[in-house]
Amino acid sequence: MLHRLLIWSVVLFWGISFVATRVVVLSVPPITAAFIRFLIASAALIFFTRRFPRLLNWHSFFAGFWGVTMYFFFENSGLVYTYPTNAALIISSAPILYTLFSHIFQKRKTTAVEYIASCFSFFGVAVVILNGKFVLKVNPIGDFMLLGAAFAWVFYTYHVEKMPDPDSMSGVTSITLWGLLTLIPFVILEKKSQFHLTLPVIVSLLYLGIICSGVAYVFWNIGIRRVGSRYTTNTIYLIPVVTSIAESVLLKNVPNLYTIVGGMLVLLGLWLFNRQERGKESEGLSKG
Repeated sequence: MLHRLLIWSVVLFWGISFVATRVVVLSVPPITAAFIRFLIASAALIFFTRRFPRLLNWHSFFAGFWGVTMYFFFENSGLVYTYPTNAALIISSAPILYTLFSHIFQKRKTTAVEYIASCFSFFGVAVVILNGKFVLKVNPIGDFMLLGAAFAWVFYTYHVEKMPDPDSMSGVTSITLWGLLTLIPFVILEKKSQFHLTLPVIVSLLYLGIICSGVAYVFWNIGIRRVGSRYTTNTIYLIPVVTSIAESVLLKNVPNLYTIVGGMLVLLGLWLFNRQERGKESEGLSKG
């Protein structure tokens, strides 16, 4: 139960992070903002662990490369070309993509009910994000980049599962440092604009760095290791719902009917999927 609570706390942190990210990227170039975010996270993690982590592990390198560098490169760059609605929907496809990936390449048993449950959750996300306005403006460059972000998270999850200690502070620190190092070429090539480091921007960067890229990555990896990658990844569906509610609270608006209905569909899909997973685990134990 404790491990599931950690996962749900990450959903809360990352749901609110979109509001903080919006504040930051209005004043700091997007890739540079990601670099600063993970520089803060690295410093905080090293401070708390009191030692420099071992970096000589290929899976921690690739976890940092995919989960930090490529994810934020694709997401932040894609948002230059396309719209936030498209971004939220496309990135929310990560759980379905991971289910397909684990089924095809890792040979994990996946039932028709689990695929239907994933579609329920994805449809719920669409209801929340589109908010009754069923119009998407297609921009091939931006949309393909955001699909790249969703795939990057799939590969991140795969490599985290292969690491010996992904749920330790040391393991997360090594992932963060590799992500920081592999971000450097992208920062150098980024077209710079003028910085405006106001108090809200600084507070947002600290929140994104310490909470969302430090604490949350530790909790998330604990979830992957202790609860399972499918359960953990599927909670991504709830992040846009949390974001919508957070925006409503900050703007002092009551969440509308679309947010409520969409959120219920997401929860229904998650419940169905996890019920099937638990059923397979019980079946495996009885056969054993």
